[in-house]
Amino acid sequence: MPDDMPVWRYLSLPAVIDTIERQRLRLTRIDTFRDAFEGSVTKQQMEQQDAVLMNVASRQHMYDAIASHFPGMSIPTRANEDPWALITRLRRARIRSAHASCWSRGYESELLWRLYCADDGCQGLGVALRTTLACLKQSVGVHNLDVRAITYLKYQEAASFKDDMAPLFHKRHGFTDERELRLLKFTEEHFKKLIPKDASIPDLKKHIHLKWALRDVIDEIVISPYADDEYEQRVREAIKTADPSLAGRVVLSELHERRYAALF
Repeated sequence: MPDDMPVWRYLSLPAVIDTIERQRLRLTRIDTFRDAFEGSVTKQQMEQQDAVLMNVASRQHMYDAIASHFPGMSIPTRANEDPWALITRLRRARIRSAHASCWSRGYESELLWRLYCADDGCQGLGVALRTTLACLKQSVGVHNLDVRAITYLKYQEAASFKDDMAPLFHKRHGFTDERELRLLKFTEEHFKKLIPKDASIPDLKKHIHLKWALRDVIDEIVISPYADDEYEQRVREAIKTADPSLAGRVVLSELHERRYAALF
């Protein structure tokens, strides 16, 4: 991805004001996302996993049979947890130990306005933050986040993942239109505490907040293409009150008819 690629975050007006006033970036725990497939793997990977574990189980059965005829024989220690259950539990533990801030890369999207914004109960009404990939990455560098674009796959056809973190940066092909850029913070210490079978560890907070000054990052604060005059003025006044230095960066969406009129 080029450094000057535009990146967007679609929000409600109260969320933007909170971000400005508190100078913080909110990340959400991944296991609370609406997509129940977060952190899952491909069909091929599961088939390969099953083959390996069945082979191990077969070997254990053979060792047990031989050992019954040779008392005192040293045999591999039997695990105290079903290996299929163990792997599933650890995959779910990984998303319980990760928080993310989700952005969209590329062009402005009418679809994402309607998906993520609903001020005053009006679908599509909200505010978007626009900056560049390079500026966004630099702004979170001090927090040691993993910043990657989501890769979209047909999970029934795709190859296996190559590492344990890959499931956190892949989604099903039907989500492609989101063009997600994920800023991820993985809490290794929490994950390690979840490894024992009987671990009784409280969940991390649903949201964490990182120090982040919006004024140093954002090029434009974009008002929804569905905004009427009253909502536009409300946004402009709220932004100016929260931080006067940002007033000149507030613009109407390029999809708004008052920004560029339709020509017939």
